[in-house]
Amino acid sequence: MKQPPYILVVNGTKVRRPVFVLGAPHSGVDLVARALGRVPGFHLTSGQPSVLHAVYAFARRPSIAEERRSGAATLVRDAFAEAWQLTPFTCPRCPDENVAARDAARPCRHAGKANRFGDASPDLLYSAAALRDAFDDALFVQIIRDGRDVVADMLADERSLAWFRPGMANLDDELPNPFFGIETEEERDEYPKLSLAAKSALRWRGAVRMAARLRGELGRERLLTLRYEDLPGGEVEAAERLSEFASARVSAVELVRTGSAGIGSWRTRLSPQQREEIRSTAHTELSRLGYL
Repeated sequence: MKQPPYILVVNGTKVRRPVFVLGAPHSGVDLVARALGRVPGFHLTSGQPSVLHAVYAFARRPSIAEERRSGAATLVRDAFAEAWQLTPFTCPRCPDENVAARDAARPCRHAGKANRFGDASPDLLYSAAALRDAFDDALFVQIIRDGRDVVADMLADERSLAWFRPGMANLDDELPNPFFGIETEEERDEYPKLSLAAKSALRWRGAVRMAARLRGELGRERLLTLRYEDLPGGEVEAAERLSEFASARVSAVELVRTGSAGIGSWRTRLSPQQREEIRSTAHTELSRLGYL
């Protein structure tokens, strides 16, 4: 059922065509977010508590967004209504100084300059359905990266590995479960026996399958897909595509990656066994995307 039109006003500005950046963990979402966030007038958030609360509610129980669409859309809008507020306490450009209590919740002096909004929170991909319902004019940018490099980065990230601890996955209640990449009862039964590399590969596989479904559901006017491996040396072209898509002047300089382990670093960071586990788990997706 199509949701009724909804107008969200933040800091006295009507939210129009918000941009959401999606991708698997360590796929380069932060890079695209940085480029968009440096555009004058663009207020792009990431990791705000109100948003993360909603994101992980949908990630752990994806059925919520499908079965309670109206409630899920309301939850998302309320989360961003809070996250996008620019006050002296939340604005990154405001000086860190004492503010009178009566002014703490009021828009800061920079709020009036924000005329576009967006978000690039971790795992926002799993809220895509709720985002579509909450904002009928939303734009989505998704970035795809070689699953082997993604897994190598996930294995070096304690926050990513924390999701694999016992008790974190509610697999008995949710099947399929895109967040953990599990689609069948057989995969659910085998999951506890898998290595961390295989579990990470499942998460990547689940993410790229969701990305493929989004491409089928949304037209080019609302969804732009970028490939991480095309950015080095192709920053200008990528910036032009982003600029045209989002109607914002994105700087190619902001798409230059620094401090990264590099494309293809999985060759030295993964053991032969880990490589085989990833290949076995996500062979179809790696091949379809041209990584094999």
